[in-house]
This record gives sequence, C-alpha cells and structure tokens, in this order.
Amino acid sequence: MNPEEISVFTTLGWNGKQKFFAVKQHMERLRNYANLSGIEYDEDIQKNIIRLLKNTKYNEISEKSKRKFGKPAGLVTIRLSNNGSISVVERSNNYNLNCEKINAITISAPDELKKFKGIKFGKHLMYRNALRVAKSNNGNAALIVNNEAVIDGDRGSLMILDENGTAWASSSKYGSIESVTLKLINSKINQKGIPLIFGKITSNMILKAVDAVMVGTGIGVTRINTIDNRCFKFSSSRLIDTITEIFNELYDEEWS
Repeated sequence: MNPEEISVFTTLGWNGKQKFFAVKQHMERLRNYANLSGIEYDEDIQKNIIRLLKNTKYNEISEKSKRKFGKPAGLVTIRLSNNGSISVVERSNNYNLNCEKINAITISAPDELKKFKGIKFGKHLMYRNALRVAKSNNGNAALIVNNEAVIDGDRGSLMILDENGTAWASSSKYGSIESVTLKLINSKINQKGIPLIFGKITSNMILKAVDAVMVGTGIGVTRINTIDNRCFKFSSSRLIDTITEIFNELYDEEWS
C-alpha cells in the first residue's frame, strides 16, 4: 500500500434514517486507528467527521432492525485518509439481518492481518476475502485462525462460555480487530454474573464450550451453529440470553 493511499475506517450501526449507534466509541476507535497509522486526527477533524455524518443525505432504507439481537437496519462506514479526505457511505444490513445462525468456516490468518496489527486499513480486503472463501464453502461467516487459536471473525468476534461460567473473547495481542461491540458488552456482562476474559481461544476450548456466539456491529449477537461443517449442540443458552439482554439495554442507551 503506497503512503498516499493510506486510509482507516470504522463502521457504525445505522437505523436507516438519521440515527447511529455508539458514535462516541466509534470516534475513539477511528482516532486510535489514525494515531497508529500516522494519519492526522485532531478536534477539528473530528468535528468535520461528525458534521459530515449529520449532514449527509442518505438513501434511506425501511428494513426493520432486529432490536432483540442488536442488528441495525443499516450500516455507515466512515473513512479517513492521510490526505485529509473524509467519506461517509451507507449500506443495507440485509445480509446480517437474514443470518439467523452462524455457519462458520475457519480461515488461516493472512500475513496482512499480522502486519496491520488489528487496524481497519484501506479496503479491508483480508476480511472481505475471508467471507468470500467462507461463502464458497457453504458458510456465512469466517473465523480467522492463527497458531491454533481463533483470533477474529470476518465481521465480528467469537465469544464462548466455558463450563465454569466464564466468557472468553480473543485478546487484541493475537491480532484481532479492536471491537466496539465487545467493549460495550464488557461494561455490562460482569454485572450480570458472567466474567469476561480476553485471551487465547483454542479449538479445544470451543469443543468444550457450553455456548458460543459471534458479536459485532452488523451481526449483533448470533449463535454459532456449525464450524467447518461440525454441528454444535450447546448445553446452555446463558451467554446468548445475557448478551441479548445487554443489546436491549444498549439500544436504549447508545443510539443518537
């Protein structure tokens, strides 16, 4: 990637009209990405981003969101380039709205993922390609694996509940994308009696898990059904039930 082409982005939930989900947290993430990438980001730039987000004439969509599962009607991507340009692009969230269960395909982590260290860079091709591979193998999501651990998903993060009642998500030190959704969940899940640990999720942990889901801006919370065509029949619904409850609370708190 040439220096003049460097850009970073973040994607917000969008209600199809003029409301957005977790704006403050996404602005913080975009600032972090910019700082790590050597892209200028100051208060004036942030004001310009917010102004553009507010004043853009969107092609409104009427699809109903699935509030219970945290899935918005649409998505809006904010992109900041090192030449100072800012873009705001909206799209429907139909694919995720229609995704009732995750049928995941595991994909080996590409070299770019390790190089970019969890930053949403450029056109995010490594994640888009991972989903493309998953679809070509009859899946609807990709789980990215490195050193025998699931470090990320193509558009969300894997969370599992172990037999001791502890939830696990991949730590960013293994290369996963910084997740706004996980941050929001983390602030509430402990209060509901489920400790959340960020660490290394191995295949053995998944096999022993009593519940497993994928969470993200577009996917909301969606239960794992299969991984590499292996069907999972989890013995508990505590994790998905608790996160569903959290999303209901966040819907009332974080839309602006």
